[in-house]
Amino acid sequence: MNFPDLHHFEQIRRRLWCNRDFGQAAVMVGSGFSRNAEKIAPCTPNMPTWNDLAEKMYDELDPQNLSGKKQWKITNPLNLASEYEAIFGRSALNNFLVRSIPNDQYNPSKLHKLLMSLPWSDVFTTNYDTLLERTRPAIHDRKYDLICKHEDIPGKMKPRIVKLHGSFPSHQPFIF
Repeated sequence: MNFPDLHHFEQIRRRLWCNRDFGQAAVMVGSGFSRNAEKIAPCTPNMPTWNDLAEKMYDELDPQNLSGKKQWKITNPLNLASEYEAIFGRSALNNFLVRSIPNDQYNPSKLHKLLMSLPWSDVFTTNYDTLLERTRPAIHDRKYDLICKHEDIPGKMKPRIVKLHGSFPSHQPFIF
């Protein structure tokens, strides 16, 4: 078997299981991982991607596509979020994220439990949803402390779940 990145996986394995209470490796979890969550009901909308959020935001900014720039705009979600905030305000941007991401309509999946059962030193995430922290009760051999804002850092011990962009329901402002 030819697997050119095998040495990287071996390095992560050595760092994870290094005869300590928690490993010497951290993991970064992005929004794509939330798409593995389990829907509570079949009619639950899918977890949005960056492009889904950008398209929905654009449709609220320019519902009739009067500017004719839809394709360009949705390929620049950060610029689009800045424009949304400038027009509707910061509170509206936060509310947009809350209503666009169906956090309470999903449960953590087996993949969430498998990921969190590894001996990470820290789990960093840009996700606003609470799937990772709701996985904690299913993990019996380690206790992950939760950091939602920088003021939480001094009182929390490793391993930690670090919410880099804020967290539902109310750790705002959300970073887009």
